Amino acid sequence: MITSSSPVSQPRDDHQQPCPPPTTLTRRIYCDGSFDPISREAAYGVVITNPHGQFVDGKAGRVVCSSPIETEAYALLEACKLAMREHVPSTIFSDCKALVDALKNHSDLWPWNCYAILSSIQRIIQVSNWINIAFTCRRNNKEADWIARNARLNTLHQDWLVVLNIISAFL
Repeated sequence: MITSSSPVSQPRDDHQQPCPPPTTLTRRIYCDGSFDPISREAAYGVVITNPHGQFVDGKAGRVVCSSPIETEAYALLEACKLAMREHVPSTIFSDCKALVDALKNHSDLWPWNCYAILSSIQRIIQVSNWINIAFTCRRNNKEADWIARNARLNTLHQDWLVVLNIISAFL
């Protein structure tokens, strides 16, 4: 007879179990682009978190791009460059599903204005065995979005990484 205290009778809900924490050397890198179709201004934001979710490094800048997807691709390229510099196992998260899918499926059907950027990203991924690209929903990419948007609007504080650690609980 199985009793209610028996482990066999306990319902298994793997979706409720927390993910094991990443090792101390892994990095999670979030990137996003911000593009204004009216002014044609574009910027990117990249943030690196440690296994405890604290922001340890990042990069932001304004760029010349012709479309939102090109801006997202540029953000991903800058994230790859940061991952190469870190030289530790890293997962780079982007909220641009079309871009992540194109890179993961090794598709050559890229938008013409992104071809050079995506080729560079693919080369970086091929020469490194510690970089992984993954999709994340926009809700999980709020910090990179905030950085990119404020970089485009030219309102990003020079100590934005410190500010981001302080306000991340409110984003």
